[in-house]
Order: sequence, then structure tokens, then C-alpha cells
Amino acid sequence: MYIHIKLKIVKRMKHWVYIYEDEKGSLRIALKTSDDNNLSNLQLNESIVYLRPFDIPFDAIAHKHLLDDLSKETVLDCIDKHKEETKIWLQVFSQSPLVGD
Repeated sequence: MYIHIKLKIVKRMKHWVYIYEDEKGSLRIALKTSDDNNLSNLQLNESIVYLRPFDIPFDAIAHKHLLDDLSKETVLDCIDKHKEETKIWLQVFSQSPLVGD
């Protein structure tokens, strides 16, 4: 029974890789794991320019490490390529009462 409950909890977790601009204008790549599919406690006071969800923790970590190893130019291309998807996610979460609590 304990294993079943633990698997259920892991199944609900969502993993987010995001890029934001800090107060100095530098790009920062971060990883957030949430057990309730919301982005509370995320760096919402920073300017998020890229946001991508993952269901599998390994995929999220691998994606973050990939972004860490890419050149700034390539990361900016990635940000530009996923701009619309990021806008949609941010819009969804800005309407959620759970964000920023």
C-alpha cells in the first residue's frame, strides 16, 4: 500500500524548466518541481522568458543541463522558438489563484 501511495504522489508531480531574467538582466536557467501542478514559489517576480513542463524528472534535469551547456545565442533561439508556448503557460498560471500565494 505504501508503494502505491508513493507512486500516486510521484505521478502528480510536475517538473518545470524555466529561464528568467534577473534584476541585472542576466539569463538564469532553473528547475522547479511541484507536487500540485502549479507554479507557486516560482520566480514570478523575475521576468520569465521560457517555461517548459515535464512529467518525467530525468527529462527535466536533462533538458536543464542541455540548456546550461548551450551557447547564449542558441538559448536565445530556443527562447524565441518557444515564445508562444511560454506565453500560454504564463497566462494560465497568472489566472490561477495558487500562483503567488
